[in-house]
This record gives sequence, structure tokens and C-alpha cells, in this order.
Amino acid sequence: MSLRSILKTILLMASTASAARTLFVGSAKGTIKTYEFDETANYQSSIKELASTSESSPAPTWQTIFGNLLYSVSQTEVTADGVVTAYQIGSDKKLIKKGSARGIAGPVSIAVCKGGKLVITASYGGGGVDTFAADGSGGLTHSQRFAYKLNKPGAVPDRQTEPHPHQAIMDPTGEYVIVPDLGADQVRVYNVNSSTTIKELECIKTPPGFGPRHAVFYPVGNSKATHLFVVGELANKIITFKISYDHGRLKAKKVATVSTFGAQIVPTGPSALSAAEIALSPNGKYLYVSNRFDKTQAGKTQDSIAIFSVASDAALTFMQLSASGGLEPRHFSITRDGNWVAVANVGNGNLGIFRRHPENGTLSSSPVISMPNDGASCALWYEPQN
Repeated sequence: MSLRSILKTILLMASTASAARTLFVGSAKGTIKTYEFDETANYQSSIKELASTSESSPAPTWQTIFGNLLYSVSQTEVTADGVVTAYQIGSDKKLIKKGSARGIAGPVSIAVCKGGKLVITASYGGGGVDTFAADGSGGLTHSQRFAYKLNKPGAVPDRQTEPHPHQAIMDPTGEYVIVPDLGADQVRVYNVNSSTTIKELECIKTPPGFGPRHAVFYPVGNSKATHLFVVGELANKIITFKISYDHGRLKAKKVATVSTFGAQIVPTGPSALSAAEIALSPNGKYLYVSNRFDKTQAGKTQDSIAIFSVASDAALTFMQLSASGGLEPRHFSITRDGNWVAVANVGNGNLGIFRRHPENGTLSSSPVISMPNDGASCALWYEPQN
């Protein structure tokens, strides 16, 4: 075989391999499903289910990947312990349970510290934060618990009678963990002070009734953050904080607030609007936020994803609302190359995959894939580093 033929074969194999993408979808109905999405195939054959597990029942509503391990919550009612479970991602993309540990009821998010030796969960239903020592192979041991109470209800009494930690994320340095607390109108801040523990620091306050749900650090890929975008589920707004690192503390100063509907009139309806996920594009030039219960898209049959451009100084400019592919887009994720967005629409049990246009940040007007996945809550691309 000639050198040219060998090179053509290698390129063809690489192209074929890159066309198949792996997607994990956790569901409030009890399953984590593994899908293979072939971006080069036609609609009928472009996605197939590879595997499914119910090991994180009753409600694996959040997953986080670290290396070849997938961590999942089991979002329980407040009468039962929450559980975090570690799975090994096999070469066939099937999930193999390796370990689990119990924590506060109702966990909804997981962060893994740099090095993979510490796992942190935020528990909405139980109003607290847990830490777990991780052995790197899936073994988990509970190491800390932070349980919170409110002295009085917040500005939205029916949603803020108790603390509701809703997410745990690491800052780019790996030295700090932040936890937006929807019930307490604050972003809790912790320092990772050992391989198995964290230390609580001064919190970042948000306005009464803001209801901080999720957040993302800016810019993408830097060793330190300069800004933090926080989305408020109750206010349907995004606050931009300027971040500074000061002698073991993470400080934040509010610099801007924008609506998740931009300059458009905020819609009204029988259900209260409820912002959910927030994410930056891989190059950090665009910010995306999902809006639930607005039904502004597809002839008023679908909820929306708001798109903003991001200036170098973190200033946000509203671009447009785009269809989510269904109702109640609880979570979405973007592929590393920025070409695809997977959206978990829990309201009508729909998984949507949209083409994204990296050159201008927009999404296709309708999904390339729209398929049932009952209770779809978290859609997470798996893209291991070569």
C-alpha cells in the first residue's frame, strides 16, 4: 500500500471516529442513558441509544464527568438521604457503578476539585452542602456537611422559606468552590483547604428575590477569573460580578444586571417564568441562558434559550431568543468545538440537539434531533481528551 493510500485511510478513520459523539442524559424518571450521535448521518440514523442504567434512581437529575468517571446525584425527597454515585465510563460507553455515598437530601449538582480527590454536592431539598473524599477510582467517603437555616423567609416566601443550594462549581484556580443558594439570595463561597475538606468564606450577596440558581466564571480557559455571571431563577436576570483574588478570599463586586429576555418585554402566563441553565461558548464570546415557562418560540409551543454576545470586559449584549426544542429546558451543554448543543427539556420529556454556528453564536431554528426522553434533566456531552 502506498504512503498516500495509508494517509487517506488514517484520515478516513479519524473522520469516521470524530463523527460519533457520546451524550449522557440523566432523567428525573430514574435513568441515565448513553446515546451515540453521528453528526454525518441522516436524521433517522443519526442517534441511537447505547445503554441505560437505573443505579442512581429515583432521580439522577445531574451528572458531572471527571476523566473516565461520571458522578451522578440521586435527587431524593427531603425524607430520604441523598446519594452521589460514581461510574466508570467503559470503552463501550456503558456506565459501570464503582461506588456511592450518602449525604443531605435532594442533591442537585456536583463539583469535582482539581486532582479529582474531592467531590462536592449542593442539595436543594436538604438545604446544605456535602463533601466526599474520592479515591480516583470511584470510591467515595463522606467527609463534611454544611447544613443551613434561614432566620426568616426571603422576598419570595413560597420559594424562599428555606436555603436551597442549587449548584456547586469550581473557579478556574481550583482553590475555590461557589454554591448559588436560591433560597438565601446569596452565592456561598468556600476555600478548598485540604484534599478532603473545604472552608466557608464570606458569601456573595444578590438582591432580595433574585434566587441565584447557576453561575459561570469568565473568561474561558484562563488560570483566574475576572468575572462571574450568575442567573437568578426567580428574577429571570443575570448579574455580572467583577472577581478579585485577595489573600485567600474570592471577592465579587456587582457591575451589571440584564434580563434573561434582553430588551424584549418579559412574557406573562399562568406559570411563573423560571430561568435555569447558564453556559459560555467554548471561546467565551457568547453566553446562553435557558428560560422555562415562557413559550415564546415555535408558535408559542416551546420555551427559549437566550443568547448574548460577551465583550472582552464581560459586558453582555442581548442578541436573540432561540427555541429550546421543548418545554422547561432544565439543562443544556455545548460540544467542545462549539458545533452542537444538547438540551434536556424536562417539561415534555424531550431531548433536542441543535446545530450551533460558532461564527456568530446562533442556534438552528429547529433541532436536528428531537426525541422523547421521559424526565430529561441533564444532557452532557462526553469528550475525553486524547
